[in-house]
Amino acid sequence: MLDKLAYILCLLLFVMIWSSEAMALDVTSIRFGAHSDKERAVIDLSGPTDFRTFVLQSPSRIVIDMDDFKWHTATITKGTGVSVNDVRFGSLGSGKGRLVFETPSPVLIQSAFLLPKGNGLPDRLVVDFKTTTTDVAPQLSGQILGTMTTSAPQQGFDIASAAQGGIPLPPRKNVPDARSPHYAVPPAEKPLIIIDAGHGGQDPGARGANGMYEKTIVLAVAHELRKQLEDSGKYRVKMTRETDVFIPLRGRVNFARKNKGDLFVSLHADSISNSGVTGASVYTLSDKASDKETEKLAERENKSDLIAGVDLSKQEDDVAGILIDLAARDTMNQSKFLANTVVGNFNHTGIKTLDSAHRSAGFAVLKAMDIPSILVEMGYLTNRGEVERLSSAPYRKKIASALKSSIDNYFQKISK
Repeated sequence: MLDKLAYILCLLLFVMIWSSEAMALDVTSIRFGAHSDKERAVIDLSGPTDFRTFVLQSPSRIVIDMDDFKWHTATITKGTGVSVNDVRFGSLGSGKGRLVFETPSPVLIQSAFLLPKGNGLPDRLVVDFKTTTTDVAPQLSGQILGTMTTSAPQQGFDIASAAQGGIPLPPRKNVPDARSPHYAVPPAEKPLIIIDAGHGGQDPGARGANGMYEKTIVLAVAHELRKQLEDSGKYRVKMTRETDVFIPLRGRVNFARKNKGDLFVSLHADSISNSGVTGASVYTLSDKASDKETEKLAERENKSDLIAGVDLSKQEDDVAGILIDLAARDTMNQSKFLANTVVGNFNHTGIKTLDSAHRSAGFAVLKAMDIPSILVEMGYLTNRGEVERLSSAPYRKKIASALKSSIDNYFQKISK
């Protein structure tokens, strides 16, 4: 009986090893070519793969993450005028691998797509890119295409951690051969904006001097902002909540990540013991609060789950375990750019802001590390004049318009 069991176990082990080898991805060659309007990398593969690609700086390089692969003595061919200096590869662990193309100057990824095998050609991953100026590249760093999520590099792998953020493109199917004269790169899908109306349901948020609750005001602004964004024809929009319901903080973050949002905008209204204080402010994520008042605000907002009676011990800990480190640097830089743009547009349109209106702290709702995110405090409900303005439809429309203009400015900047 024991001999038979041992035989079965050995057979199963052999099948598992054989299946793993049979299903492994191979990189068999990489070809680089220069064209009048771009440079192109074509990576020959033994099969299809999920992937993502983005740029990093210091030094400048293109990074491609895909299923873990074997090099299999891959050949590298570079045509005249190609700006790639070096090609490196390694394993990220957890079944993922990475290719790195080092370039002498910053580059912009124009498109990345898979070509299915056919006509005697293997599956291919194609990346089109072009050189760009140093002052534009920081906004492009972290541009992501494809569908794969990132794993942390393993010890001994010398490529920088993945920068996250940017504008994802959908996987492409039945794409024509790139060498065909009729080939054209499919257009990018419209960016997806996630609007998060704070609080809701049994968590009313702050109560205004006129009796209005924060949850009601922010939901009204959220609906107005969605309308303006969708009416522009430039964006897709999803809201974490569309009615007066409670959603845990982790649920809001998970919603944004599950839907692969390109921007996350959380809407709130503040309160303070001094009823004379007025002005809007915009917050981004940081491991350290920019000031004591901001630290207290973050503590209040992060207690929303406790106020609503949620047992945090039964919630998944993906957000709680996220560290604020260099892997999120590019996403946080994009968030800061958007926050400063919002402050500028508020001031330009006559919406009063606080002094040093862009602030930062450890807001739990901003911890979707792969999505540029801001939290907007639209004013103080404890000031009667400000809460009356926020309770009026024309003023809410004004705020939404300033936010929409800021989102326009953001995407105009990163698309250059």
